[in-house]
Amino acid sequence: MYRCVRCAITFVVFIAVLQLSAGERSKPHLDSQTFTKLMLKAKGGDRHAQTLVGIAMAQGDGVEQNPSEAVRWFSQAAAAGDPQAQYDLAVMLYQARGIERNLLQAARWFEKAATAGLPEAQFDAGCLYQRGEGVPRNLGRALVLFREAAEKGLAPAQNNLGEMYEHGDGVAQNSAAAVKWFEKSARRGDAVGEYDLGVMYWNGAGVPQDFGSAARWFHIAAQQGHVGAQRMLGVSYRDGLGVPQDYQQAAEWLLKAAQQRDADAQNKLGLLYLDGQGVTADDAQAALWFGKAAQKGNGHAQANLAALYRAGRGVPRDLVQAYKWYRLAQRVDGVDHSDQLRELANTMSSDQVAIAERMVNEWGFPQHSGAEKGVSMAGLLE
Repeated sequence: MYRCVRCAITFVVFIAVLQLSAGERSKPHLDSQTFTKLMLKAKGGDRHAQTLVGIAMAQGDGVEQNPSEAVRWFSQAAAAGDPQAQYDLAVMLYQARGIERNLLQAARWFEKAATAGLPEAQFDAGCLYQRGEGVPRNLGRALVLFREAAEKGLAPAQNNLGEMYEHGDGVAQNSAAAVKWFEKSARRGDAVGEYDLGVMYWNGAGVPQDFGSAARWFHIAAQQGHVGAQRMLGVSYRDGLGVPQDYQQAAEWLLKAAQQRDADAQNKLGLLYLDGQGVTADDAQAALWFGKAAQKGNGHAQANLAALYRAGRGVPRDLVQAYKWYRLAQRVDGVDHSDQLRELANTMSSDQVAIAERMVNEWGFPQHSGAEKGVSMAGLLE
């Protein structure tokens, strides 16, 4: 669930606006007159103005967008010691905007801005240490940087710090400490923090198990579009855990997560269509959603799709496809489908079995959907 460097330039603009005069802050965009004044100050060596000119050029705000020129102004201000410019320059270097990508230099400027106390830079520098990008991997240093940013109230850093405590990464595992930081993140409206706090209540980790509290936090995060929270809220309604059982609500929330390509939600939605729970029973819709999840490597969906091909429910009866999906499900999840495979093989020709085995061997085994994973501050530290 780690997030490292998200939506940098948008965040940079927010920081930069705080440096404008009270009159300028009320304007949503720079007008030409304001930009001209900033440019005069920038050319005169004012490092804050240089930073703001760089931001305007990076955004195309009041001037034609020009990432290369933005980098030039950020570089001047960064060299003069402006922490915001140091951060902005690091972002441009990381994202390869207006300059060739250079992780070593990006890490250097993130670290400088972090040392100056800029919380988003502390967060992003921590992410680089956590991943070992541009710097040697160092979970201890990541922990320190996340804590510094978290104590300044930066919600993503609070959540990442909680995750390190939750998993015992670079620090002794401590579920209670994880809950503390997840709650701080959640109270600031961070959807990932809300989801992670819900998971802790769901599992009874660091807090007494409380499905009602879990469902409440899942609902708050789900309304913000968090795919994992949407899936878990759907499960809560399906099973009546923390909320009254309501298959229609379950289907609605699972659909939202499924539409965000969450493989587990797609499989669970398929089961609702298969059984007619909260939706009109529809084998074709069940096969559709099982198929989407199966292609992502979800073993349960692969087995469910195999069963439909075997029975000819929602799809034409196809023993080769049934055999293929059972074999893939067995490979992915290690679940024993030998009885189904043996029964299928007894009704198939040797050529059909050979075709199915070839299809299995040629299959790419994509990774499971990681929908609940987040991103980082500076613009998808990819």
